[in-house]
Amino acid sequence: MIRFLKLYEKFGIFIFIFAGAVFLAFATPNFLKMGTILNIIAQGSYAALVGYGMTLAVTSGGFDLSVESVMALASVFLAILIPVIGIPLAILASLIVATSVGVLNGLIISKLKVNPLITTLGMSTIIKGVALLVAGGKMIVILQKQFMVIGTGRTLGIPNPIYVMVALFIVFYFIVYRTSFGRHVAAVGSNESAVKISGVNVDAVKIGVYALVALTAGLASVVRTSQALIGMPSMAPGFVLVVLTVTILGGTSLTGGRANLWGTLLAGVFVSMIYYGLNLINLQIFYQMLSVGLVLMLALFIEGLRLRYLKAAKAKGIKV
Repeated sequence: MIRFLKLYEKFGIFIFIFAGAVFLAFATPNFLKMGTILNIIAQGSYAALVGYGMTLAVTSGGFDLSVESVMALASVFLAILIPVIGIPLAILASLIVATSVGVLNGLIISKLKVNPLITTLGMSTIIKGVALLVAGGKMIVILQKQFMVIGTGRTLGIPNPIYVMVALFIVFYFIVYRTSFGRHVAAVGSNESAVKISGVNVDAVKIGVYALVALTAGLASVVRTSQALIGMPSMAPGFVLVVLTVTILGGTSLTGGRANLWGTLLAGVFVSMIYYGLNLINLQIFYQMLSVGLVLMLALFIEGLRLRYLKAAKAKGIKV
């Protein structure tokens, strides 16, 4: 059992992808078409983008429930600022606004010692209210159609969101596995007290983590707003569940201290496969949401089983 659980930690997401692909290949002949596969990967980019940031948060021993509201706020600012200062500066400004929310989350969590659940849940409500207030309670149409290139354009036949997803993966891979900041994030999630004693600025690490989570939410918002050409103050309801599913299913431990960025990327594609594939076989949206929820519960069950077995093995002196 221990050997199986260790293998699942590394390759579990491949089992889900393979099983889902086999089912959908038999269920609908359109699934194996190249256009369909590219669309699935492109749609999975949203969850993967925010999942990179959430992976850092979970690895540090926390999580962020405010990503939906941050996406909505960034979307509204994009729609308002694009006609005023142009597309590049509007994107930059919206990302700064999004990141500022993350910094505020980090400050409250690290300096005021408020639980991440309470902090980010409360901030989610506040930011959603701010987004609705700024937008006047309605969607804002973006008339500059060239903005659609980011979300709907293709380069060499590949949807541009895939390039954004891969580029950000490379950046986060470097941050998580090749920098002292990434090592400190994992150390804080494993044993925060020991990290403090070693002289690491834990507060700065946490602030950096939540800033990066909000930045990824802002980037995902740019892509989605580009596709719709509408500033949406109520963007992506329920999206935080999808992001948490992607993070946990990808193999990042809820107990903190261990990140699996590759797993997050692949889990984003898998969750997109569920939504897109079930849509191909004409199942209604609530069945798709039910499927994602069941996958999350299964992932949590296996993670709990894995932790119990490994803890029991360590108690018996077995090397794991």
